[in-house]
Order: sequence, then C-alpha cells, then structure tokens
Amino acid sequence: MNKVLFKETQQFRQWWYVVLILGTTVPVLVMSVYTLYQQMVRGVQVGDSPAPNGVLIVVFFAMCIMIWVYFSLKLEVWIDKIGIHYRFFPLIYKERVITKQEIQRFEIRKYNPILDYGGWGIRKGFGRKWGKAFNVSGSIGLQLYLASGKKVLFGTQRAQAILYAMDEMMKIENRN
Repeated sequence: MNKVLFKETQQFRQWWYVVLILGTTVPVLVMSVYTLYQQMVRGVQVGDSPAPNGVLIVVFFAMCIMIWVYFSLKLEVWIDKIGIHYRFFPLIYKERVITKQEIQRFEIRKYNPILDYGGWGIRKGFGRKWGKAFNVSGSIGLQLYLASGKKVLFGTQRAQAILYAMDEMMKIENRN
C-alpha cells in the first residue's frame, strides 16, 4: 500500500474573489431572466434593440457555468513515496505526477502571486525565472527545481507539513 505523507486541498474562497465573481455574474443572470420573461412570456420588447432569445439563453447558461466552475475549482496536492501528485479540478481532471526522480531540489519560498505569476490559478511565471505555478491563495509555496530544468511551484497553506513530507519522500527507497 502506498502511504500518503501529505495531502492538501485548497479552493478559491477569498471574500473579495467571491464578491467579484458573484458581483459580475449574478446581475447578468438576473437581467437575462428578466428579459427572457418579458420577451417570451409577456411579449414585451426590452430596450430599443433587444437581444434575441437564443442569445439570452446562451448568456444565462454561460453565467451558470462560470459560477459552477468557480465554486468547483479545487487544487489537490498529495505526496507519497512515488512523488508529488496533483489535480486542479475541473481544469486538470486527471491526476498528474512529478516523480521524485524528476526532482533535483526543492524549497519553501515566499513569492508574490501578482508580480511573479500574474495572479492565482494555473500560471506561467513571467520570463523563465520561476516557471509554472499552481496556486489558490497566499504567498508561500513549495518550489520544485526539476532535472529537466523546469520549475514548478505549488502554493500551500501548510509549509512545514509539505516540507516534512518532501524530506520523507526523498528518503524513501522505491522497491517494487
């Protein structure tokens, strides 16, 4: 059995992000429903050049999908004797693995999500300095330096625990 040394699940739940997402999608949803009701049920044209009903329906479903995607986004990172496994549902549906043989070195580091990577999510660093990042919140991450020369950062809220798990994983010999 493959023992999990570390597991962390993070979601976008910062208050300002929730306000931003809901503040932009809910008014569009409400206006779409109101306009559809006026045009389809009451037969009243809304505005001087109303949107066709098909467009309003597409906009309504697009906003629903945006809300679903936002509240479904989940970064999962776990470490076992094989390496670091991760998934960023629903964008990365299947688990991906960075094996311990691929890892040349690692460190916990403070980073600036905006300046280093242009924000949160699945991000590519500006230039080649920091490589790729998978982050949801905060400014502390596990920086991996791979044998291929690539760099990958996983944002974490549990820096000491992930560092301990990495140390333990790198000590374990793989026996099949």
